[in-house]
Amino acid sequence: MFKRSSGVLAHVTSLPSPHGVGTMGKTARDFVDFLAAAHQTYWQVLPLGHTGFGDSPYQCFSAAAGNPYLIDMDLLVEDGLLTADEVRQGDFDASPDTADFEQLADTRWPLFRKAYSRVTPEMREEIAAFTEKNSEWLPDYALFMALKAHFGMVSWTEWPEEDIRKHEPEAVEKYRAELAEEIDFQVFMQCMFFRQWNALRDYAHEQGVEFIGDVPIYVALDSADVWS
Repeated sequence: MFKRSSGVLAHVTSLPSPHGVGTMGKTARDFVDFLAAAHQTYWQVLPLGHTGFGDSPYQCFSAAAGNPYLIDMDLLVEDGLLTADEVRQGDFDASPDTADFEQLADTRWPLFRKAYSRVTPEMREEIAAFTEKNSEWLPDYALFMALKAHFGMVSWTEWPEEDIRKHEPEAVEKYRAELAEEIDFQVFMQCMFFRQWNALRDYAHEQGVEFIGDVPIYVALDSADVWS
């Protein structure tokens, strides 16, 4: 973390958290409060994208999608999608001071899928509106992630079927139908990410704190952007 004259550089994952990694919930708001109290007006963050190889924010599966690990579990409890007991049981005795992404990969996704299974009709309307608003990137990203899961998470360059590897229209339509449930799950995850991100950003603005992203952008080879 490097202090600047008017702001601070810190990635959300570096914040203390009882859930294994810093998220966009209470600890992020507490950090905003700290910045405001210290008369800092900017929070510079590293990329918030869905990390791929090595969990690096500079190796993301999409230049537009958010990292599901930043979704705050306690906020999902407030939404009625999880219970506090379920979250505690999935925390693997996480340390508030360190991030263990390997453990997160094993424990977080079952909770996300449980939350997805409890989506309400009202939330489905929100997801539909979110999908329409982000139609330029979301369908290909959601299909890309569903395909990665289908093919064992290997890079798209190693998918065994040439037609989908080359993004052929017939193969794309075939897999959109075949993997519809997984695609819907990936869309749900992005909707939850951006709901929480927008709420955090609005809260920061209310406290007089704005966000600055990284100046460079890195589009990874193993990404929905390159594949599509």
